[in-house]
Amino acid sequence: MPVVYVHGIANRESGGVTPAGRMRDRLFEEHLLPGLGHGPHESGAIEPAVWGHLAGRLRWNGRSLPVEDMTPLGSGGLEDDILDLLAQQQGGSLEPRRLLLDIARTSPEDAVDLLFSLVVGEDGELTVEQKGRLATGLVRYCASLPEGGGPPEWQRKGLDNDDAFLARLREASAPWTPPLDTSPRERAAPGGGPGKIRGSGVWDRIGYRLRGLRRRMVSSTQRPASRVLHRTARRVVPRYVGDVTAYLAQRGTPGNPGPIVRAVGDAVERAAAGRRDGRRLAVVAHSMGGNIVYDLLTHFRPSLEVDVLVTVGSQVGLFEELKLFGASDHGLTGDRGSRVPKPPGVRRWINVVDFNDPLAFRAEPVFEGAEDYRYPTGALWAHTAYLVQPHFHARLAARLDGDPR
Repeated sequence: MPVVYVHGIANRESGGVTPAGRMRDRLFEEHLLPGLGHGPHESGAIEPAVWGHLAGRLRWNGRSLPVEDMTPLGSGGLEDDILDLLAQQQGGSLEPRRLLLDIARTSPEDAVDLLFSLVVGEDGELTVEQKGRLATGLVRYCASLPEGGGPPEWQRKGLDNDDAFLARLREASAPWTPPLDTSPRERAAPGGGPGKIRGSGVWDRIGYRLRGLRRRMVSSTQRPASRVLHRTARRVVPRYVGDVTAYLAQRGTPGNPGPIVRAVGDAVERAAAGRRDGRRLAVVAHSMGGNIVYDLLTHFRPSLEVDVLVTVGSQVGLFEELKLFGASDHGLTGDRGSRVPKPPGVRRWINVVDFNDPLAFRAEPVFEGAEDYRYPTGALWAHTAYLVQPHFHARLAARLDGDPR
């Protein structure tokens, strides 16, 4: 198992994986595995370290959270979030016919990642394989473009709307894209009756979702970005606080570790035991998962060896500043420029931060050997955006090869 993935907060998957999770794993296979020296799409190459079902539980299922339809004291969905993001990127001025094109003219990569977010979470309409091949082709196509924006034809007046842009992008990226299944897909009807044909391939679904986004923009009043951000934070913060406090309360000792430590540690050990022929092992840990992995590799099982540790949107630096880890030395601080040694079994540590992610913290100023990199997801709620964006995976793989792009 060359890759272990340790999820973050508010993840309660104990069996199946979400559509976004399947897409994340597909992008790991396409980019991270080759970056570690493995062939792409290696069977059983990703070991999930599932721990969320062992963490904090809201006993009223989150009913204490504020909701939109509360009685006032006085007299959207994904599409709303994307519209707010676009408004931010374009200075609050949105042209319904050019939601993607205006971004593509300055940053093809940002346009591709935004386009991809329209379909990445769909389950049933498109297969993970379809979306993965599309991501591969678009990343390769963007890499072929000159620095500083898209090709000249994107600047021409004749290309003045998103429908024309998608048609041109489909044509231009075709040589870089593995064959896509464009046959209609059948979705089973409720009750097991005859299925109903829905859509006719990847690009048709993108166009359909883009038209829906355009209609939503034209027909509804734009909500302030802060409202969406606050709504998202209200959902996430209780889960974050609950998961952190539950972990700290039950993590146990090296001689008697708690259930979360055991679950994550066993996953890393299985992956390490499965290494062969000198292949490298990577542990990718998101959010609270990074804190658990750091605790594991420094306090509970410091003998474990990991070739590459990747922490994404994580709080390891903050937790060490607060001295919350089992191995934290309260006498070692930054007052005299000292730093904490990185975990003994970790050969390389990459830490990724989006400045717009309120739950992401630097590691390099606190830990020796940690490498901080910033990645702008462009998402309104950046914390969950990293791992489903194709260019995040492509750039991470490039860093593993020493490429500075």
